[in-house]
Amino acid sequence: MSFTSEQSSSLISKFFVYKRKYGLAHAVCSYLGRQNQVFWKLVAPVITQQYIHRWETVTEHRIINLGGGSNCLAGCLTVDISPRSDAYVDISKQLPFADCSIDAIFCEEVIEHLDIRLGCQLLKECWRILKPGGFIRLTTPDLNWFAQRVLISTATDACDEINQIFYGHGHCYLYTQDMLDFYCQEAGFIQLRRSIYKDPESKLGYLDSHADRFNHPPEMSQYLEAQKPDR
Repeated sequence: MSFTSEQSSSLISKFFVYKRKYGLAHAVCSYLGRQNQVFWKLVAPVITQQYIHRWETVTEHRIINLGGGSNCLAGCLTVDISPRSDAYVDISKQLPFADCSIDAIFCEEVIEHLDIRLGCQLLKECWRILKPGGFIRLTTPDLNWFAQRVLISTATDACDEINQIFYGHGHCYLYTQDMLDFYCQEAGFIQLRRSIYKDPESKLGYLDSHADRFNHPPEMSQYLEAQKPDR
């Protein structure tokens, strides 16, 4: 692949930004990992663990952007299998954080990419790592919204929408509002609260961006917040 001088300059500039933030080895491996996912999967758990440890050491209020991909958010540790995230974390496995060590978790349009067994496992892992009184903000496609659209419309686009949301984005399980509530409560969460996109009443609503980034109506997703009991 050839680059123009402007593209090369941009890449070099970005590399030095990553080097300052993550360290040389992490920055190099991240760049190579974007070209070779197999390589990244092999080296990333070790290389990026150093960044996680440094973040835990210097960060007082710990917020994780779980499964955030390349959407690295200020004030959060963005973890994903993507080499564009802050650190490598496979959300289908045990999360690499100690019990009761995280203040809040932001999980935007992620849980639907896991089957129901792994989705429930993820919720339990989130409960485990949150501090007592810590909370989670979950956003995920709202199966109620899609079902309603199909029921009230005779147009083919409603049928196309629901098939696209099931099969077009690597989704494995879509939740109705009642079922997402049920599985959160089963994991141990309390104080469940329905929210809206960029909810000004939410401590983490300011982090919402999926509807803007992917140009979809915010109401096609559901927004749920829940808390781990204080004791």
